[in-house]
Amino acid sequence: MRILLVTLTELLPFALSQVLNQDLDYRAIVVDEPDIAKENLDSDSQLHEKIFPIYELKECIQNNDYDALLFMWEHPTSWYSLIEQIREYGVPYNKFININFSNATREKNFLLERTLRYYKEHAAEFEMFSTGGCYAALGLDNTKFRYKLFNLGKGSQDLYYDCQVAKFLFEQNSRVGGRLKYALIGLAPFTFHYDASKTSYVCSMLQYCVALNDLHNFWLPIEQYKKLFCEEFLSTRLPLENIDLNNPFHQKSSSPKFMTVDARVNMRKRIDIWTKTKSYPETVKQNVKNLDEYITLCEKNNVRPIMFMPPLTEAYMRYFDKEKLDECYSLVNQLQKKHPSSVFFDGWKLEGFSDEYFSDADHMNTNYAAKFSAMFNSMIENFEKMS
Repeated sequence: MRILLVTLTELLPFALSQVLNQDLDYRAIVVDEPDIAKENLDSDSQLHEKIFPIYELKECIQNNDYDALLFMWEHPTSWYSLIEQIREYGVPYNKFININFSNATREKNFLLERTLRYYKEHAAEFEMFSTGGCYAALGLDNTKFRYKLFNLGKGSQDLYYDCQVAKFLFEQNSRVGGRLKYALIGLAPFTFHYDASKTSYVCSMLQYCVALNDLHNFWLPIEQYKKLFCEEFLSTRLPLENIDLNNPFHQKSSSPKFMTVDARVNMRKRIDIWTKTKSYPETVKQNVKNLDEYITLCEKNNVRPIMFMPPLTEAYMRYFDKEKLDECYSLVNQLQKKHPSSVFFDGWKLEGFSDEYFSDADHMNTNYAAKFSAMFNSMIENFEKMS
């Protein structure tokens, strides 16, 4: 496969020797410090002449024939600005592969596999689980719930993968005669329009390749995707010891505790991201089927499905596209009518969540998680009393 590789100089030696397939055909390698990158390679390496500085990224994209641009960068320091440049230079969706990979974050590609493996060994201990994107990951505090919660919410995850994860959990729960009572299904106002496998500029698909052997609608077939990497790298398995069940994907520890000035300035931009650039209207019907299948799985396993949408900042709730929000509510309502066992906990109707509970327009801090989870737990307990 012909590759245009974009990465950090410090990552290049490790990527070439221990991550990527030795048979890849590199048309260009774009780095931040080309002289140092060349020094780090063997003196007789044929790659010397293919290394270019980052300021020549545009020319490398436009002057080379390549099957895929493989982007391995540090998140989030220089990540977003470089992604925007790559888009501007005309790299299409079906030639872009993003790998969340740096010295600090390379293990994130294997955290989902580790988390599912942990559940497989401890399935009998849990009475609830939750899925969803970053809102579920950051918005729930395991310590505030009466029942033991396993939180599988993770950034940029969509309904399709939520459902695949739920299937795995139900299989393990049945295997051990488990005690699951509730499935907390995290939603967002854009949920039905979102497809993680089509948002490769943001979501690294490597985690789903490793954990589920499933790339869903990604443009590259999974067998070809695997050929990008050496077998030893794909078989990496993180140890189960010291896993933090309240932060299994390390998102809470990296989330700012307070909203900065920059975050306030970029509020409307973040809202537009989810309203426009990460919106795939053609996937709405499929996501309705995904959620329908998810709820049906809950019913077959005698687990009560509770859909929930956490509150977001006042700015987000005010400026998010009203048509999409109304559509979201309508689709949830239709599914509730089809599945009377389901419950919907709408955090947008809650009061008392000022900007101090958020790190930006739509990401919550730990104070938010504690408060919202306590309210969520009270809702479940009140529901049980009324049942």
